[in-house]
Amino acid sequence: MRTLGVAILGLFAGLAVGFVLFSEVLARLVVSNGTIQAPWTFIIGFGPQVLAVVGAVAAVLIDNARRSKS
Repeated sequence: MRTLGVAILGLFAGLAVGFVLFSEVLARLVVSNGTIQAPWTFIIGFGPQVLAVVGAVAAVLIDNARRSKS
């Protein structure tokens, strides 16, 4: 049950970081003349979801490593 909770926490943390990184920072950097080119729309659109999955996996791995030490 603890692993599920850590995975959900990592999922939400990764999603929050993804939205800030891709929607705010990267989107403002690649906008030129008010438009975004086609490859960047996919990166900005799917970036938060990818970071959410990475965050969940990283949270579980970090929790397992810390739990095995103690």
